[in-house]
Amino acid sequence: MTVSRRTLLGALPLLAAPSLAHAQSGPWPNRPVRLIIPFPPGASTDAVGRTTAAVIGARIGQPVVAENRAGAGGNIGAEAAAKSDPDGYTLLVATISAAVMGPHLYARLGYDPMKDLVPVARTCHTPNCIVARPDLPVGTLREALDLARRQPLTYGSPGNGTSGHLIAESLNHAAGTSMQQVPYRGTGPLLADLLAGRLDLACDNLPAYVQQAREGKLKLLAVASEERWYSAPEVPTVAEAAGLPGFAAMIWWGVQAPAGTPAPILDRVAAAVLEGFATPEIRERLRSYSIEPAPLGGAEFGRFVGVEYRRWGDVVRDAKIRLD
Repeated sequence: MTVSRRTLLGALPLLAAPSLAHAQSGPWPNRPVRLIIPFPPGASTDAVGRTTAAVIGARIGQPVVAENRAGAGGNIGAEAAAKSDPDGYTLLVATISAAVMGPHLYARLGYDPMKDLVPVARTCHTPNCIVARPDLPVGTLREALDLARRQPLTYGSPGNGTSGHLIAESLNHAAGTSMQQVPYRGTGPLLADLLAGRLDLACDNLPAYVQQAREGKLKLLAVASEERWYSAPEVPTVAEAAGLPGFAAMIWWGVQAPAGTPAPILDRVAAAVLEGFATPEIRERLRSYSIEPAPLGGAEFGRFVGVEYRRWGDVVRDAKIRLD
């Protein structure tokens, strides 16, 4: 049988397709990886995410592209990651708000963070803080809480369902106050309104407020760590300042991936994170932001997330917080 030149040329794309498909599904990674950051640019989660992208990219031999997908306390970005193909080309900056707080706050999420995402590694942590506008007539957290019992006070958070929101409501519950939340879309607009005196207080991640407090533009009243934080050692803990023994809440970050991502890929990403976040260079960079490296591998991180999930579920139930 004679095969015409036209027939042969027409068949070439079909003959080439399996080879092309094989090349595209070759050893991971053979193209850039996407890292979703579920908060806006300019705040601590963004800084952590971009550091994480650089750390992983330098060790896997492909660029890791940071993509901000903000909204709903981190749930929009987390859902986008959860619904991505589990092929190792989408990763997520895990945050306390989306990973363990959101499921208790919303009756209906578009994903289940405990089933649709898997822990890869923890990276670092920092405390939340309570900060006041400079002209609020208080000098301590105890005085602020006393004032809140006598008159209405507002506090800003970086959004509904964020750690700032839940920690402030937990403080309301523990201290018998009823400070009113004003939710923002991230730290930037929250900080601007606090500096302008349009809010009384804020509860948010510490890094954005240290320098402002040093310059006297804000009053840093307390940090929500178990012990005083190295970048603001003169500032008491919430437990000290408010007389609430055991009150502490660290904010943490890590890396998650869509459930079903192959274990060898997860292991390689975890190894990159553990190696990178243990280096003096990364430690120095993060500490300059008031953030402390705290790397944990996948199994340990998974157990940690489980403990945090149960803990914050109790906080949400006790404080009767719902965001439906």
